[in-house]
Amino acid sequence: MRRRKAEAPPGEVPLPITPMLDMAFQLLFFFIMNFNPSDLEGQMDMSLPSEADKAAHDQKLVDPNSKPEKNPEPEFPSDLTVQVRTQLDGVKDGEISALFVRGIDGKPDPINGVGPDALLANLKTYLQDKRETLNNKDAVKVQGDGKLKIRSVIKVMDICRHAGFKNISFVPPEDLGK
Repeated sequence: MRRRKAEAPPGEVPLPITPMLDMAFQLLFFFIMNFNPSDLEGQMDMSLPSEADKAAHDQKLVDPNSKPEKNPEPEFPSDLTVQVRTQLDGVKDGEISALFVRGIDGKPDPINGVGPDALLANLKTYLQDKRETLNNKDAVKVQGDGKLKIRSVIKVMDICRHAGFKNISFVPPEDLGK
């Protein structure tokens, strides 16, 4: 009798992982580089009521032909605006160089001090003293230059909070769009 040979287990097929990973990364890079989100994504064209329509207490008083305001600015009532200025001298770009506080009259009142730390300490004292004479004791606005670093804005916001202001809002920079 002839003996059968014991069959050898089937050989494993080698699976080349490196070329597949290489191709996957190339495809990923291709899709990332060619991804261009639409500019209109998430925008809806809506017709909002005008100021006169919002003030109407009855539907009969609403004018159907009134046009809404194009870009109404939300108004947050505040008696003070802290203006933060920066120098672009190539050394301390974006850091606080000067502080002014503008009241309701619109006249900027400079905060004295040499260096950002002294300016911030003097700002806190000024705001605490001035807060007692205000009608709106909880709100203040902050207006920074367009090139001001965000950490400088946050420092000013912290000083305003420590001075007792709870509602801090922002005013667009004067150099916006220039």
